[in-house]
Amino acid sequence: MESKARLSGRCHSGRTMLDVVASRRQFLIATAGGAAVSLPMVAVAAESEWESQIPNQMKAKQRMNRITTKDGLGSRLSDLGIVLPAPPTPLGAYVEASDTGNLLFLSGTLPVVNRKLAIAGRLGENLSVKEGQQAARIASLNALAVAKEHLGDLDQLKKLVKLTVLIATTEQFVDHAPVADGASDLFVKLFGPEAGHVRLVYGVQSLPIGAPVIVDVIFEIKPLRHSTSQ
Repeated sequence: MESKARLSGRCHSGRTMLDVVASRRQFLIATAGGAAVSLPMVAVAAESEWESQIPNQMKAKQRMNRITTKDGLGSRLSDLGIVLPAPPTPLGAYVEASDTGNLLFLSGTLPVVNRKLAIAGRLGENLSVKEGQQAARIASLNALAVAKEHLGDLDQLKKLVKLTVLIATTEQFVDHAPVADGASDLFVKLFGPEAGHVRLVYGVQSLPIGAPVIVDVIFEIKPLRHSTSQ
């Protein structure tokens, strides 16, 4: 008797479950001397369940196609249900963004929400990797908010060129890369895996105002009519 695992889904040749059930039934009838033999209902049930999942799978695939198309970044943010925070303000005598040529450089952004740290502390001491990932994601959203304020429209962004993530850690902490994935994963969803970005991640003793991470980015942008470099 075939196992449930082999009776659910498609076989390697591309046949559906009904094909498998039909051929198995014919085999059993032949070996039983022509007498009708019924296969267990679990096979039909498995096929019915598999068929019922097709609409949901198609919807999920259509949604991913919609997100990863060449539409503007603003549309992809909307498709992902992401709302950008208010852009942060400088903590000193500097600007948050400066462009030159086809590149946009941003000052490091912190995991700040409503001008307050959303997450504070040190990785390996009082923060988990998951909390570090969340902090990196919030800081990345702030970077996008700064870019939008500077450019006026996020559709001016073509790709992320370089991502640097600074992480406040203990000496024993070694999971820097998974923490930085909180930022990388967000940008991959927005720009697509084919765009790619280079990355530098390292740990430090402390960061401004007790922040656990700083995200530093360089974007490629479309030509601007007015550049801050002029």
